[in-house]
Amino acid sequence: SAMAACLSSASARQRMRSELPSSAHNMLAFFSSHLGGIVTDPSLMTVPVDDHAFHRGHAVFDTCNVCDGAAFGLDFHLDRLIRSANNAKIDLGEWTKEKFLAVVLATIAAAGQREGVGVRFWLGAGRGDFYVSSKNCIATSFFVVVHTSMAGSGRFPPVQISKLQATGVREYVVSVPMKPKLLANVKSNNYMLNALTCMESEARGGFLGIQVDDRGKVGEGAIGNVAIVDQKGVFRTPPFDKILAGTTVERIRAVQQPLIDRGVISGVEFSELTPADIKAAREAFSVGGGGLVPIVALDDTDIGDGCVGNVFRELRAALAADMQTTHRHAIPFPSPAQRAMSHLASSAVAAGWWAVNGACFVGALALGGWLCGRRPLLALSTHLSA
Repeated sequence: SAMAACLSSASARQRMRSELPSSAHNMLAFFSSHLGGIVTDPSLMTVPVDDHAFHRGHAVFDTCNVCDGAAFGLDFHLDRLIRSANNAKIDLGEWTKEKFLAVVLATIAAAGQREGVGVRFWLGAGRGDFYVSSKNCIATSFFVVVHTSMAGSGRFPPVQISKLQATGVREYVVSVPMKPKLLANVKSNNYMLNALTCMESEARGGFLGIQVDDRGKVGEGAIGNVAIVDQKGVFRTPPFDKILAGTTVERIRAVQQPLIDRGVISGVEFSELTPADIKAAREAFSVGGGGLVPIVALDDTDIGDGCVGNVFRELRAALAADMQTTHRHAIPFPSPAQRAMSHLASSAVAAGWWAVNGACFVGALALGGWLCGRRPLLALSTHLSA
């Protein structure tokens, strides 16, 4: 049937370009260890079907933010990636933290944007076969994608984050079970339970959803930690022993002292929470991706006065200042002179191509004109040579 036609390579490539969803054009640059380089054509941003990251989910990933021409937090995100890989028994092979860093920064540079983009990167067991273990994989896989904030594949869906932060979100406790400790502590490629958590909350008018364990204790949201400020002013969030260690929560702990000195909060504490604790809190938050969103209601019960609170505004400002001043890695964007040199080099390559291939083309035209006795064709070849 037409739906299962056997395609030529050229036809398949054409279809890959023509059938791209509109959102694909928000993907700006992509590195693949299989290609050994970076591409900016979204139709080439693919993962082989025999890669264990795809067919076995044997991969880990992480992210970072781009802020004012620098990559924020790439160092501690790569540390978490490597910890996740070790726990997932993914052999790093020739990959080191320094090599990961260089490749991620080069991919961001290729995207050419200094702000408003997200970065995510995956480390997989590699290609090889369809066996369940990775013993026959030929090499570890590494992929990086840089996308605009409208790609909808980052911390938040493609809506204005400012709107969410201005109004707050409503959340719901979901029935989806929490991951076992091994998977919960690893930022793995398996996000089935995360997706179901978000979908169940969305179906009720919520945002990301909140999981609880079999003892009724709060775990985490679909893609973020959950935190509150209790009536004593303590910023509280569940301990990381059975959930993913959130880097944004760690940054809040790092910047807490000025907030304590000004009386915004009275401390930061890792302690168990229940849904009742969230409902009784002064404020509550979904925390991750370098930022936070206020939760104004849980299971249709308002938190505090049901409005966005002052602690949220102070925490948001503190995180924004932290992103501007610490853990920043310069992105090797080409200078105007380097861009000019690159343009000249491209022109030289093009000129060289025409010098060789154009001469062959002109010669072919001339020979064809001589053989066929078509003077207009010979005249055209003479014109192209001029």
